[in-house]
Amino acid sequence: MKKETIATTLFILLFILFAVIVTVYLGWPYKYFLETSNKICIEDKACFYAEIADTLSEREKGLSGRQTLGNDKGMLFIFESETIPGFWMKDMNFPLDIIWIDNNMKIVGIEKTLGPCEEGKECPVIYPDKQIKYVLEIKSGLSDIYGFEEGNSVFFR
Repeated sequence: MKKETIATTLFILLFILFAVIVTVYLGWPYKYFLETSNKICIEDKACFYAEIADTLSEREKGLSGRQTLGNDKGMLFIFESETIPGFWMKDMNFPLDIIWIDNNMKIVGIEKTLGPCEEGKECPVIYPDKQIKYVLEIKSGLSDIYGFEEGNSVFFR
């Protein structure tokens, strides 16, 4: 009886270990990593805790409707492949800096102090000059305060 109990316990422990390994290996995609560890840093200049927008509906909504954004907060837009997406400030309540990031995790452009669309006027669409894979939206003025510039490296931590 004691050998059966030990064997059963060993079997259960091995099964749990196997399940954990399979979950980590197969069930822990990139998005989950970013959702649980979404600190985005630009060189050693500054880091932001970013909400992830990696579906069409999340990217369309963005930060619209929000009342404010903290100095250490942002939104990271992730695209399936490199693209030249259009961004606008519809339904925004505060200005932003938009940081265009390529597939090599380098800043390829920065749009600074983009204000909300004026009511009754057409809302302009802003495009990057080059193909990008990521876009980081942060509070207006922070790009200048931290000295972000094209060529800076971006890291997920």
